[in-house]
Parts: sequence; structure tokens; C-alpha cells
Amino acid sequence: MSFAELRAPVNPEPLRQPDGNGKKAMGALAGIGVLIAKFFGYIKLLLLPLLKLAPFLKTGLSMLVTIGIYGSLYGWKWAVGFVLLIFVHESGHLIVARSFGLKVGAPVFIPFMGAFIALKEAPRNAWIESCVGIGGPVAGAIGSFACHMAGIAFDMPLLVAIGMSGYWLNLFNLIPLGQLDGGRIVTALSPWFWLPGLAIMGWLAVERPNFIIILVILASIPRLISLFKPKTDAQKRYFEIAPAQRWTMGVMYIGLIAGLAIGMFSAQEQLDNWARKPRAPKGAPVVATLARF
Repeated sequence: MSFAELRAPVNPEPLRQPDGNGKKAMGALAGIGVLIAKFFGYIKLLLLPLLKLAPFLKTGLSMLVTIGIYGSLYGWKWAVGFVLLIFVHESGHLIVARSFGLKVGAPVFIPFMGAFIALKEAPRNAWIESCVGIGGPVAGAIGSFACHMAGIAFDMPLLVAIGMSGYWLNLFNLIPLGQLDGGRIVTALSPWFWLPGLAIMGWLAVERPNFIIILVILASIPRLISLFKPKTDAQKRYFEIAPAQRWTMGVMYIGLIAGLAIGMFSAQEQLDNWARKPRAPKGAPVVATLARF
């Protein structure tokens, strides 16, 4: 007997063909598979619009939560107005960023921290970064001024108080430090302005201790350290700004600070005048609370 014959099976059984019951089972499984595929297809069709709306839902829900928390402390009318002003501020960042072709996420609100938009790609140079940075305070200043003027026109102190809160918020954001708008704006002037910004924030931390101020200082440390590190050629090119652009941003930055400061003190004077009247204005307690920040 050869080696090949030893390996060959003896009396091999013929292959069985599936009987009628097997065919029915396979058909049933195939049908179930088709139904499952169709089910998930319908689910995808139903969820697709929701996925497209996800950024708006995220913004809307975070706004509602922020309004609820602020409303429990200062009243819902002030909370709605103030959160809408924050939305206007963030919309300014978003519009400018998209005008430069940057991909950005929808605004997300965080109580007592304001809001933020996530840049999905870094600005190409310091000029773009500064333009995106100043877009928010410019829009916020316009919104605050509109509230202020509407409050005077309709004799509504609450609107003036909301406008004053907006002035203060945007002015605080213009401190030239770290991830604040001011820290981004001065990249078009000189990143060394972050050091005076650190001094201002340090003074605020001593005079009016607040966890937000401490958090801003801590978050600014990496950028402050980068000032004293050697720069690569790419980093040097990032901060190369045309003189006309540098002057333009400088004038806008200083002018915005002056305008917000004037608006804030004007609104405070207007509220003080109303407070001297026999009927105390609504919104005054809110301003008094914010003044203790």
C-alpha cells in the first residue's frame, strides 16, 4: 500500500445537501438580516437631522442651564438678557473666524465662565488670531450699547443694568493675558503685552479674589513661559505683522477699551440717578452684586 493510499479516507461519505427545513431556516435568517439592515437604515435617517442639529442643541441646552443658574441668583429677566449678550459676543468670534475660512464649533455656555467656541483649526498667523479675538468684544460692545440706549429710551433700568454688565464682561475679556480675548488681540502688537496683563490680573487676584481670575492666571502660564523660549522660524513668521495691520489693531484695541470703560461708567451713573428717585430701579441689586466681583 502506497503512502498516498494510506492518507486517503476509506469509504468517504457523500456531501449532504440541505433538506427543505434547512433551506427554510437559511431563508428566515436572511430575511431577519434584511429587516435588521432596514431598521438601522431608518434609524440613521431619523438620527441624521438630529446629528445636524446637535451643535444647536448643545448651544441651546447650555444656554438654558446658564440662564437657570443665573436666574436663581439675579432674576430670570436679567439672566436672559445677560446670556443673550454673551451669545452676541461669541457670535462675533464665530463670524470673524468663518470669514477667514476657519472651522469652528457652535458656542457652548459655562455658568460663571461665560462661553467659548472651539477652533477646530489654528489661526495661520497672529493677525488672524487677533482679528478673531477682537471680533467678540466688538460685537459684545455693540450689543451692550444697544441695551444701554434701549434702557434710557424706554425708562427701563434693568436694560441699563444688563448693558452695564455687558460692558464689564467685555472689558474684563480685553485684559491682555493668555486665552482671554485681549491675550489673543495683542499677538498682533507684541506678545510681551502678556506681562502687563499678568500684572493686572495679579492685582485683581489680590484685591478681589475669585476662582475665575486664578483659573485664567493658571491657564496663561504656558504662553507666558513661551515668551522666554527660543523661537523657531515658523514661530517667528507667525508673529510677522505688516505695520499697517499692527497700527490698525492697536487703534481698535485701545479705542474699544476706552469705549467700554466710558459706557460702563455712564451706565453706572444712570443707575445711580435712578436710585436717587423714590422708586428704586429694578436691576440695581444685580449691579451691586456684580460690583463685588
